[in-house]
Amino acid sequence: MSYDKKKYLEDHKKTWKGFIDYTIVGCVIIAILLVLMSIFLTG
Repeated sequence: MSYDKKKYLEDHKKTWKGFIDYTIVGCVIIAILLVLMSIFLTG
């Protein structure tokens, strides 16, 4: 099995993009949840 630098780099970029996308979505969901909690749980 040979080392293909180009394929490795493309796989790495794809994995990194997926990680960043899920991180951003997670942060947005948490921010929305915190805003909703502040609206409904404060008296």
